Amino acid sequence: MIITDVENCRAMDKCKKCSFEQESKCMNVCPTNAIKLIDNKAFSCITCGMCAKNCPNNAIKKNEFGGYYVDRVRCNGCGTCEKVCPVKIIKMKKWIIKEKNGMEREVSYPDGICVMCGLCVEACEHNARMYFEINDLKSAKNRLMAERYLKIFGTSSFSSQTEQKTPQIQLLKSTTIEKGNINRMFRTSIEIDAEKCRDCGKCIFLCPKNTILEKEEVDGCTGCNICKDYCPVDAIDKGAVNYNKCILCNNCIIKCPKDALKIENYKVIKIKEDIPTTPLKHCINCGLCADKCPNNALKLVDGKIYYNPEDCLLCNVCVKICPNEVRINKETCIDGGCVLCGICVKECPEDAIEIKELPKFEVINDDNCIACGTCSNVCPNNAIVVKINKFKNKLSPKILREVIFNNDCVMCENCAIHCPRDIIPNTTGYKKIVDKANSFIRTDLNYCVFCGLCNKICPQQAIDEGKINLNDCEYCSACVNICPAHAISIYRDWKTEKETEQ
Repeated sequence: MIITDVENCRAMDKCKKCSFEQESKCMNVCPTNAIKLIDNKAFSCITCGMCAKNCPNNAIKKNEFGGYYVDRVRCNGCGTCEKVCPVKIIKMKKWIIKEKNGMEREVSYPDGICVMCGLCVEACEHNARMYFEINDLKSAKNRLMAERYLKIFGTSSFSSQTEQKTPQIQLLKSTTIEKGNINRMFRTSIEIDAEKCRDCGKCIFLCPKNTILEKEEVDGCTGCNICKDYCPVDAIDKGAVNYNKCILCNNCIIKCPKDALKIENYKVIKIKEDIPTTPLKHCINCGLCADKCPNNALKLVDGKIYYNPEDCLLCNVCVKICPNEVRINKETCIDGGCVLCGICVKECPEDAIEIKELPKFEVINDDNCIACGTCSNVCPNNAIVVKINKFKNKLSPKILREVIFNNDCVMCENCAIHCPRDIIPNTTGYKKIVDKANSFIRTDLNYCVFCGLCNKICPQQAIDEGKINLNDCEYCSACVNICPAHAISIYRDWKTEKETEQ
């Protein structure tokens, strides 16, 4: 809940920042009229939940910030919430609704319910408005402050309020950070250095588990030089044949992964042009497939994933959950998982591949982060929280955005693959962006309280109190995550950069 420190809250006649005739500055910015003056002090809805508990139509719902919002479609205007409010702050407000046929009708909806948007906290220049969580009340000082607040507000004891659990306020969904039970400290996987790689595709063709995938299938000689590796007399190099040495053993033709060679007039000739191929993505050995496998056909042991086809149900769970989409159902088994055999490392002509131990993500601070929450939305393990910290500094006010990973993080990099600002390390280079043609975002005005938080957080300035400019919107979901009334909904389909180029 949000309470007032009555010692810091100034009377209107003494506070230059609250010099309104009828209301204080915090009241002026509150979108739901959930603050009222008592003896020139600002007091607000205590988010006790009595209105939601007693609503006969289930029209009042609790959000993840600890506040409550109204579904005006379900609300029948009965006024029960107003009658049961222990601090008498809820009032039924009349609205004029214009029907599609042009007729107008009068309806009543509850006003005065706190959605925990935090605008009042931000507006108060004297730090008199503050978030209070249940954990804060363990302190005798804080408990005394809360008791004094409720006593002035006409509520005798705070004990009845402590029975409900209020989530941590961090301005985004999934705000509570709990310890996970996976607790992997590092991930072992191959890593391809894009600067060293010369796009020959040798690692792609030699991988026994088909775990390195090329950016696009090319029909030509990639310069992998596998033909030279298998020539017994060293008569060929990148498809160029020394006919004085060639014995027409056919090894080069059999082993060529692109069928770029053939025998013609008793000579081996190259029949396809030189076209490089680029590794697009590969298994990063995160073990997510093993975690989700329903029959333990996949197991992560000492950083390596082992597969037992006899236990495999071919259920495709691992195929669907793989963040890099390298798992494939071959009808008799599942392929595409790295076994860290090291063949790609050994055979790379440029030493562009190595097996590395990567430490677990913990906290990422980056000024480019827009706190959109996409990483949290796409995380298969619910292991990410995006936190916004505001530091008040007269010389240089600063907002710190943090991406926090809990113990359930397995470093699958699904967050990095989908991050619109590329602030999370991506070892594969694989990237997905929103497919706008097959995605949608909209605002339901039956929920919107017009608080303007969406305006504040949108990196593209594409939304104004729920009104969305679809031409400028990048579907990052920042507005969806910050909306305290659940008024904005989004559906996103994703496409790869390759599909974007097409």
